[in-house]
Amino acid sequence: MKLLINEWRKYLKKTRSAIIIPIILLLILIIYFSTMHFVISHTSHSISKNDSDHVFLFSITICYNFINFISIIYASNILSSEISKGTVKFILTRPYQRYKILLAKIAAITTLMPVFLIISVIISLLLHILTIHQMPEISIILKYTGIHGIFILAITIFFTAFALMLSSVFNSSALVTGSCIVYYFFASSLWSTINFFYFHLPEDGWIYKLNPLNVNSYLIELISKTVDQPVQSEFFITLAANIAYALIFFLIATLIFRRRDISLSN
Repeated sequence: MKLLINEWRKYLKKTRSAIIIPIILLLILIIYFSTMHFVISHTSHSISKNDSDHVFLFSITICYNFINFISIIYASNILSSEISKGTVKFILTRPYQRYKILLAKIAAITTLMPVFLIISVIISLLLHILTIHQMPEISIILKYTGIHGIFILAITIFFTAFALMLSSVFNSSALVTGSCIVYYFFASSLWSTINFFYFHLPEDGWIYKLNPLNVNSYLIELISKTVDQPVQSEFFITLAANIAYALIFFLIATLIFRRRDISLSN
């Protein structure tokens, strides 16, 4: 618990990012809802309840994409920056096992991102009421927030574990951050290209869908479907695969980090 509290303190001390990041998201949401208000005010018919729900859904989608990107940036620097700066040595001098240090880092960022989502949803709801002048149904709010919250948790755990694995090997924070960003945006395209030229696996097969390069993109696809359709068993299978890969990354990170001589770091 002390390790977890220590990680939270590190985030709170970064006052610049703690202020700038919410302001950027707030400005994006204000621009979006202002645009929607302008469009609605210049239409001849009043907005329907269904249209209002879709406007709110898209605002939550904006929030979740923004939070996903921020979580990847945070995850990429959660250990690599400490190793490159040498500050991780101060933690290692204390009587903590190294795997607990890594677990605390995953737990800290995993609990931080859902809180950020809830705050973002509240802001989106207030802006929605002020501009659209309609209140989305509570069930819609809970459903949208819950679906995207689950995915944010999955993405955060996956990429934090992936970043910890890379950070255990490399000292460069920029390399780890760049690798995570490339993985998030281009891994599925890379897997599609590799499969096209070499493996020729059917795209509707489980081996193709649950490949570590494709599992996150497929999870995004399933989550977009659950907005309008009941949750299918495929979603839970894909989510389980995502968590399994994260566990593998964490185990590899732990094995490497336990044997690494941090004194060799800068």
